[in-house]
Amino acid sequence: MSVSWSQFNRENLPGRNYTFWQWFDGVMEVLKKHLKPHWNDGAILGFVNKQQAHDLLINKPDGTFLLRFSDSEIGGITIAWKFDSQERMFWNLMPFTTRDFSIRSLADRLGDLSYLIYVFPDRPKDEVYSKYYTPVPCEPATAKAVDGYVKPQIKQVVPEFVSASADSAGGSATYMDQAPSPAVCPQAHYNMYPQK
Repeated sequence: MSVSWSQFNRENLPGRNYTFWQWFDGVMEVLKKHLKPHWNDGAILGFVNKQQAHDLLINKPDGTFLLRFSDSEIGGITIAWKFDSQERMFWNLMPFTTRDFSIRSLADRLGDLSYLIYVFPDRPKDEVYSKYYTPVPCEPATAKAVDGYVKPQIKQVVPEFVSASADSAGGSATYMDQAPSPAVCPQAHYNMYPQK
């Protein structure tokens, strides 16, 4: 099968408002700017569609995930993972783009999601990503700015999944039940009030 230049560079992909070249260029941009170390580590599967991702995950344990390039978002990368619940077996997170990674890194986002355990096919997540986690200050005083304000932290949370995982576990999870990114500190305290 041959592909003409116009199909490659001028004609929009079926059902999309962009060409293959625009899509591929977006993938290369996000890889180059934000994901190159993860790609080099073999932690991004990349060029598989949603159905292929589900087929790869079907016989894997809950918590196994993979990273693939989005079919629907130029320069987007998405997380597909397996977690069998009453609602469904496979979960797909809305794609991240260069803009998202300029705010918070892929590794830190993955570290926030404690139910993502294995990078496909069976590599422990922290083994693959821990060297890229941003350290969290151990002392609350170091989190204060010079002018007395406390600096907030951005955390990745998937509300729909939090309630689904709580239901299947028979408990009631809250957003605070999400584990923080592994960090230099053994235990980070994110409680509103200091512990005594």
